[in-house]
Amino acid sequence: MQRNSAGSAMRSGGNPSRPTRQTGLMAAWTVFSRPRTLILAVALPVLLLKLWIAARTYGTNDIGHWGDFTAAVRSAGPVGIYGVTFRSSFYNHPPLMGFVLWFVNGVQDLGIPYRFTIRAFASLADVGSALTLFAVLRPRRGVVEATCAALLIAGSPLLFVVSGFHGNTDPDFVFLTLLAVHLLVDRRLPAWSGIAIAVAVGVKIVPMVMIPVLAIYAWKRSRRAFLQFAGGFAVVFGLTWAPAVLKHFAAVRSHVLGYAGNGSSLWGFMQLGHWLGDPWWVPVLGGAGRVVLVLVCALVPAIAVWRRPYVVLPAVAWAMIVFLGFATTFGVQYLVWPVVGCFLIRFWLAAAYNITAGAVLIEVYDRWCGGLPWNRAYANAFTTSEKIALLVPWALLLALTVRATTMMFRGRRPVSPGINGNQQGNDPPHTANRAAEHRLN
Repeated sequence: MQRNSAGSAMRSGGNPSRPTRQTGLMAAWTVFSRPRTLILAVALPVLLLKLWIAARTYGTNDIGHWGDFTAAVRSAGPVGIYGVTFRSSFYNHPPLMGFVLWFVNGVQDLGIPYRFTIRAFASLADVGSALTLFAVLRPRRGVVEATCAALLIAGSPLLFVVSGFHGNTDPDFVFLTLLAVHLLVDRRLPAWSGIAIAVAVGVKIVPMVMIPVLAIYAWKRSRRAFLQFAGGFAVVFGLTWAPAVLKHFAAVRSHVLGYAGNGSSLWGFMQLGHWLGDPWWVPVLGGAGRVVLVLVCALVPAIAVWRRPYVVLPAVAWAMIVFLGFATTFGVQYLVWPVVGCFLIRFWLAAAYNITAGAVLIEVYDRWCGGLPWNRAYANAFTTSEKIALLVPWALLLALTVRATTMMFRGRRPVSPGINGNQQGNDPPHTANRAAEHRLN
């Protein structure tokens, strides 16, 4: 049969090898035209480069703190670390991280340094964020925008320097929070969503503002969904938090729940206030304003979802965008908090934030490291030009806040959620059915 095919091709004036070559090119094009394959084709090389940097550099001063914390876990245990007094800092991480550091110590005993493992977790989380963002956006915005957004996360300059070089857990909880949303809204797995957000809160306390939004959405979905979500959350939260709360409640309350940041206020409204001579509202924002901000970020999106459950995605994004945009304290790694959520609001504003925040951070790290090649960044005060440059991503967050607010409270309800790229829809087309619509009324 093969000989006859070749003979037929020769008789017709064709080249028998040409169809094979075309087939190979077509096969390669088919593979790389698949969105997830294309995303991984970018994300995996970037991941390897991050891991290479993590293996060959020291990082920032946060890495030094992690070294103190891993040593404390080795001597006092994952819960006893809250009773350890540190020379230059204090342990302000949620209880789950004590067990993570116990695992990091075990890996270090195998010869892999803790500073690599901490950054490897964050770098892997970025791959998860890219793939999950694609899954969330594809049925709502179309395959092109979803792929472009995922590629910008996979190759994000902001995530590259924070995950691969800085050395902290912020990218981890960003991924886990988005995963919790995806599991609840799209995959209809409320118990697993509760588990995911509980793990996120166990990594860093920031996503606590997401819990009311997700809980309200689960309740509006169905009572059973709410019980499953609450049950998944309660199991993980109870198992990880209870030992530390029972034994070291004062330390958990003051250092974790009451953590007020590092005292740096060179961001946003606080920095504008400093330039204006510290008017009366600067100490108000830095004091009671912190508590008000947390309540606003937790309650306003929850109220929006209670009234209009189909705005759950812009509501989740709003919480993270406002939490950073109106923050009264600042750390460079905080810039990653809304980087994924911004794409749930407006693509071009999100892309601009991603690139400008990354550019500012690269310049800061380069100065802290004394230029290339980077190895150890000695954090010091921001220059005036750097503070001015930070106004650009901050202004983009304010624009995204306005857009997200409009989507939450004034956007029209889609006839079929998620169809035709509607930005307000939360349900993908394959789940848009009358039973679901009835439950969301």
